Order: sequence, then structure tokens, then C-alpha cells
Amino acid sequence: MTTLRRLAAGLAAMVLAVGGGSGTATAGSPDAKIDQQIRPCFGLLLEPNLSQGCKVRHPHKPRPRYGYGQGYRGGRYRAVIDCDRAYPGEAGRALDQLYDGGVLVLRSRGGGACVDSLVVTRSVTIVAEGYTAARGRPILVAAIDQPCIRIAPGVEYVVVEGLGIDALRAGSNSCISGRATELALKNVVIRYDGDASALDLSDSRLEVSGSSFIGRTRQAVVKATGTIMADNVEVAATAIGAAFEPGDDSRFRDIRVVRLGDWTGSSRSRNSAGFVLAGMNRSQLVQIEGLSVDGFSRGVYVGGGDETTLLRPVVRDSDWAVVLENADLRVTEGKLEATDVGIYAGSGTVYAADNAIAGVMRAGLFADNGAKVRARDNRVYARQGGCEALVTGYFDGKLTCQSWFEAPELFRTPRDRARRDFDAYWPGTAAVAAVTGPQLAGGTANLDDAAAAAGGPVGPGSPQPYAPQGGTSR
Repeated sequence: MTTLRRLAAGLAAMVLAVGGGSGTATAGSPDAKIDQQIRPCFGLLLEPNLSQGCKVRHPHKPRPRYGYGQGYRGGRYRAVIDCDRAYPGEAGRALDQLYDGGVLVLRSRGGGACVDSLVVTRSVTIVAEGYTAARGRPILVAAIDQPCIRIAPGVEYVVVEGLGIDALRAGSNSCISGRATELALKNVVIRYDGDASALDLSDSRLEVSGSSFIGRTRQAVVKATGTIMADNVEVAATAIGAAFEPGDDSRFRDIRVVRLGDWTGSSRSRNSAGFVLAGMNRSQLVQIEGLSVDGFSRGVYVGGGDETTLLRPVVRDSDWAVVLENADLRVTEGKLEATDVGIYAGSGTVYAADNAIAGVMRAGLFADNGAKVRARDNRVYARQGGCEALVTGYFDGKLTCQSWFEAPELFRTPRDRARRDFDAYWPGTAAVAAVTGPQLAGGTANLDDAAAAAGGPVGPGSPQPYAPQGGTSR
């Protein structure tokens, strides 16, 4: 019996030992470990990092660089792009991350440019830092067949300051375009080569100062509708300089429009226009002070509007210096060169006073189709001769003559031969000079200079230049 009791006790001890050992083995199995670890970790299935139990280690995420370039620095309110190191598209990615009212800074110390097409969907300021615009050294370059800056409709405001922008293969895209917004351009230079416009803004408010637009296009280089405030602006164009449709009272001061030498010698010269103001209704008042236009067939065209004032305009080398239709226009203290008509009114009323008009072969001031002209103290210096003064040389029979100003495919003056073309032009290299001097004041003057000032040819065999003998009111 004792032996049986000892055997039973031994078996019980073995069972307890086996049971305890089994519990220990079970607890140490992989399934048990997983069960113990995941039971309190409810989110572990999303990030199953079992090495630290329930303490999930989140990998460190570096600050977004918006790509793989080396030129980005900044955050949500201010982003700085080093255009010397930035990859194409990096500026646009940084712009997309900015909050409303943020600032995008483009920096270039080594002459590099950001290649990008910026799409603006919220209010933003785009500025240049450590950069000065120069020909052949832009800071923002549009990709082929892409715009430079496209503003989405309804954006509250966009400010662009200090940038040099090139769009030399723009295709049918304008460099800067937008609708129903407010755009401010300050100290900006845009070079554009394409089929649209360097600036195309509709139903918006435009404020531009100290800026230049150089365009090789058949369209207007600068085109805007809405409220326009412009001061110290230069436009160089091959066909049409600037075309505006003010939707509210607007003001222009110190605007210079110059025709480039490209395409001279084609029929486009005949249809060229420097400054076009059209599409207005009878509720706008527009004041234009210090406008200079050089080399366009139609220097200034005004169509529609309640009242437009041209104060001290200068028009050189034109066929028709000022053209008016369906508007009231005041022209005072102007200096106008034209080979056909100085001031032409197709309809509406012109008030002209204290203007000097030189080189015309038809009329200084001309009213047509019931238009009215109210003139006072205007001096008109008409060109003498024409076909009558033509030297025919050794020709048998009569030489058929057509007035030279009706052949725009020919270079008209030495100034045309000296015009810079698109590739060579830079703001300030061909500033428009005022038509001043003794030849318009009744004093003595060199005849060749007087002919050039009147827009006529000079040199041997040319018609004799006019000699001012005073003026008339027509």
C-alpha cells in the first residue's frame, strides 16, 4: 500500500510538473506572444510593428521638397526657389503648397532660370530676390507651348514684382492670362514670341508700373479689359502695341509704344496700330497723359467712351496719327507726325488745341461722316509736292506716280532702317523722343532734319522736303 501511495504521489507530482511545464511552454510559443501583444493594441493591424510590443515606431517624414530638386526652401506662407538649382516645375509645386496670401520668392544669383508654367489658384505675391532683369537673363522661362502665369478666374489678387520673364515659343498661349481678378505688375519685363499676347487680362483690374513688354506677334502685345491704371510702361511690338477696353474710369501715364523692325516691308505695317482704346460704353472717363507712339500706321485709335483726354501725346512716323470713332476726344499740346492725316474723326467730336502736326499730305485735322472738330491754336505743317516734285530721271513718257506714303512695304524713313528687331531690343534702347525743335516753332531748321521729322524720305532724287512757313487750323 505504501508503495501504491508513493506511486500515486509521484504520478500527481509528475502531472503537476507536466502541467506547469506545459503552461510555461505555451506562454513561450510564438502564437501566445502575438496574442499577448495584439490584445491591447487595437490599431496594430494598420502598422504591425511587433518588435516594440504596443509601442509603434512611426518613421520620420522629412519636410516636403515638392520633388527631387535642390532649390526649394520655405513653408506654407513663404517659399524660396533657387532658380540656379531648381528642376523644371519646382516653382509651380511650391506655389501649389502656399496658403492664400503667401509669397513665392524666385532667387537667381548665377543667372539660372526657373522653367515652369505657374497656375495661380489663390492670392499670391511672386517676387524676385537677388536678381536684376537683363536681355538673355530671365528668371522665369515658360516651357514650349505653355503660358508663363495663368490666373484662375475669381482669384482675389496677384502681385508680380521684379521678374524677367521669357516666353519665346509660346504658340497660341499668352504669357500672362487671367479673368475676373486683380493683377499688379511692378518692374516686370516680359519677352514674348507667339500667336497670342504677352499679357491678356479680361474683366479685371490691372495696375502696372515700371514694366516693359516686348512682343513678336500679330496680336496686341498687351491686351486688357476692365479698370486699368498704368504708369511708366514700355511696349515694343511688331503689329499692335496695346489694346485696352476700359470697363471703368482708367488712367494712363507715360506710356511708350515702339514698333520693332521685324516684319517691316510687309502688308502688316499698313495695318499696324500703336495704342488702341476701344469697346467702351458711354460711362467711362479715360485720361492718357504722356503717351508716345513711334512707327505705327495708326498711332492712336479711340473708339467709344464718354470722354477720353490725350494730354501731350507724341506720335512719330505714322500714316494717321490719331483716329477717332464714336467718342468724345480731347487732344491738347500734342506733337504729331503723319503722312496722311494728323487727327481724323470718323464720328464723334474732337476738341483739339495747341497741337503741332507735321508732314501731312492730306489734312492736319479732318472730319468725316458728320463728325465734329473743335480746334484752337493748332499748327499744321503740310508736306509740299509729292508726285509733282518727283524726279523721274531718263524715262521716255510719263512715269506713273503713286504717293509714297501709300507704299508701306517700303522703308519710309531712315528711322525705319535703324529700328531694332525683337531679338536685339531691350527697354530703354530706343526711347521715343519728342517731336520738338525749331522746325515746329517756325524757326530755321536743316531741311534734311525737317524731312525726317515729317516722316518723309531724304537724299538725292527724293522729293524736296517741306520748309515750315507757319501753320493753319486745318
